[in-house]
Amino acid sequence: MTPTLQNFRQRARLVHCSSLHLLVSILILVLGVLGVPQLAEATEVAEATDLAWQPAKCRADVAVADSNTTISNAPVFVNATLAREVLQTPGTGRLQINSLQRKPLTVHVFRPSQFDSAAGRIWFVMHGTGRDAERYLKTAAPVAERHRVLLIVLEFSRKDYPTGDAYTLGVVTRGPVAAHAAEEGRWRNPLQTPYMEIERTFSAVKEVLQNKQSGYFIFGHSAGAQFVHRLLSFVRCPRVLKAVAANAGVYTLPTVDKKWPPFPYSLRGASREFQDPGQVLAAPLTVLLGTRDTRGKEEDTNLRGTKGAIVQGANRLQRGMTYYKVGQQAAHSANRPFAWKVQLVPGAGHEVAQVIAPAGQLLFVP
Repeated sequence: MTPTLQNFRQRARLVHCSSLHLLVSILILVLGVLGVPQLAEATEVAEATDLAWQPAKCRADVAVADSNTTISNAPVFVNATLAREVLQTPGTGRLQINSLQRKPLTVHVFRPSQFDSAAGRIWFVMHGTGRDAERYLKTAAPVAERHRVLLIVLEFSRKDYPTGDAYTLGVVTRGPVAAHAAEEGRWRNPLQTPYMEIERTFSAVKEVLQNKQSGYFIFGHSAGAQFVHRLLSFVRCPRVLKAVAANAGVYTLPTVDKKWPPFPYSLRGASREFQDPGQVLAAPLTVLLGTRDTRGKEEDTNLRGTKGAIVQGANRLQRGMTYYKVGQQAAHSANRPFAWKVQLVPGAGHEVAQVIAPAGQLLFVP
């Protein structure tokens, strides 16, 4: 290759890379002008919030949180002695709970060196479609140590939750997750969904530690983000203090408007008691999006490519913005409280390690 041709190709590659960086910068700038904030550094530790965001019926019935966990008569922990040891010992540990599907469910735990059992905050992290709960624990542990929060990662294994829908859309008892499930009598008892495992585990952990927190913090990435936003939609009065859903591949939009495809892509066709989006719109939820999480279905086989999903956008960044925008419009049109935020992480792609520290900042720093 001649020096001239080689130099030309090197310059072409530089121009191409510069153009890509320029496009990302323009995207970040435009979204900033539209009111989408980016993350800045902060180090102060926040006090735990309360459950004032919940609907009035939740605050009026102080027993509702406990009633959320009474569907099973079995003790939550398979081995109560082991659970007590793991929860009270600094470092990493593993225990099991008796799941609502009557199968042991593995729980990974990290207790920081300076965690306060009585007053410390409790943080659930939801893994992605790889079901790699242990990797998520290792990735989140430094954040938990920094903010002195108890880290809990439930492992929804492929053995017991063989499909993505079984993990993130476990609201039907059998058959496809579709708009006619409720009218066909296939809608699962709300107290028996996978989301309820978080509520049950939180109650059990509080009891062991004699913890005084009124609620928990929760973060999910990718499929875990799908789990998080649907927990806020399909659990009655969830005890969530703050939630972050990062880079979900598809969403259940908080609307019954016929312009959007029906359930599971919106609330239209869901069980009637959950078609009102008031609770999820009022929830303290942050939609966290990486500016480089822009691969389409052709590049990412894990990204859902159905018509209902594509309507939300060609990639995770677009779909996350659609979810936020639809929620904002639904709250405005119905004059409902709207507590969501949307945050961009410049340069982050579809990797939990690139968004976990910003998530910790959003959850635990004022």
